[in-house]
Amino acid sequence: MSFWRNCVSLYDVFRPLIIHVIHLETLSELCGILKNEVLEDHVQNNAEQLGAFAAGVKQMLEDVQERLVYRTHIYIQTDITGYKPAPGDLAYPDKLVMMEQIAQSLKDEQKKLPSEASFSDVQLDEAESNSLTKSGSTESLNPRPHTTISPADLHGMWYPTVRRTLVCLSKLYRCIDRAVFQGLSQEALSACIQSLLGASESISKNKTQIDGQLFLIKHLLILHEQIAPFHTEFTIKEISLDLKKTRDAAFKILNPMTVPRFFRLNSNNAFIEFLLEGTPEIREHYLDSKKDVDRHLKSACEQFIQQQTKLFVEQLEEFMTKVSAFKTMASQGGPKYTLSQQPWAQPAKVNDLVVTAYKTIKAKLPLTLRSMSLYLSNKDTEFILFKPVRNNIQQVFQKFHALLKEEFSPEDIQIIACPSMEQLNLLLSVSK
Repeated sequence: MSFWRNCVSLYDVFRPLIIHVIHLETLSELCGILKNEVLEDHVQNNAEQLGAFAAGVKQMLEDVQERLVYRTHIYIQTDITGYKPAPGDLAYPDKLVMMEQIAQSLKDEQKKLPSEASFSDVQLDEAESNSLTKSGSTESLNPRPHTTISPADLHGMWYPTVRRTLVCLSKLYRCIDRAVFQGLSQEALSACIQSLLGASESISKNKTQIDGQLFLIKHLLILHEQIAPFHTEFTIKEISLDLKKTRDAAFKILNPMTVPRFFRLNSNNAFIEFLLEGTPEIREHYLDSKKDVDRHLKSACEQFIQQQTKLFVEQLEEFMTKVSAFKTMASQGGPKYTLSQQPWAQPAKVNDLVVTAYKTIKAKLPLTLRSMSLYLSNKDTEFILFKPVRNNIQQVFQKFHALLKEEFSPEDIQIIACPSMEQLNLLLSVSK
């Protein structure tokens, strides 16, 4: 009996301390100690003698878990949803370029050192690869092993809300029930995605659109990869009430035309209609934060592909659209035409379009590939992302060649001087 009282007294002493702890790391460590070291190790080995003590520890553990969940909600609201980025957080691609230059300078210095350098010398590739989690690829991308660590892959270079979200989830994963973890992970990942969308928009405005897009793609890839080890479903069920029928039935009662029907003893009674038709409907829908990450990643990649295709061949596509509309008008009874005689389709004008498109590809393609390498730092990922862009460019030129053969004479085609597919493929081969 005295032992039971001592256990109760112990619980009474610790509980006020527990409910005032605000740090997630401290609370998660307390959960680990109480659950693993105390209950599973010590108590299980002496179950009969420590029964009363186990009851007190279990109650204490529940209090710590409850406090952890409460503080996590606050942390998500203040440090993820409410995060205000500093100028340095949005300094892309400048910070990546700077870190890349530092890494390169360290490598250059390392090459100058004697072959038998001391263990204290900086070993960037090996040290970083052992201490940091590699990111930037999905399972479907099947990336090749990195030989070096890119600045974009360094944990310290991740956008703060991504880093905080993943650290938060790692603290919660083994401390709370799976159902509770699923709800908190949904809240945290949704807040993180929204913060990334806002940051991406700011970077696009301050720098270039491709910087904003690649920033978003990179960090969504990080989220996709880093939540994979959490062997749990990221799906929660939400239940909501659909009050549309209730609202419509209430409007019927308030309609002056229904007043004479208030007291009819038949199916036209307004009150009976309200009771029968105005019942709220219960709707269930599922939220999957993991699929939400994948959906935003897919959308970001599609926008990047669309924007890059537009950058390289927009003028050619506009020209072919105009020709198609012109042909449609002629087929519907409009005047017959010769395309090469139109002011906007004269061979010299078309040649200008072709030359501009070719020069744009030649000048801007290396810049695009450089940006992809800087942000994504994985050759397979870069190839898979840029492959649709390259295919789109090739398809546009193929259609353009077909149009030239159909609408222009051999002499006009020589004046237009559109690059052959072999020349185009050679120009695009730098992306392989």
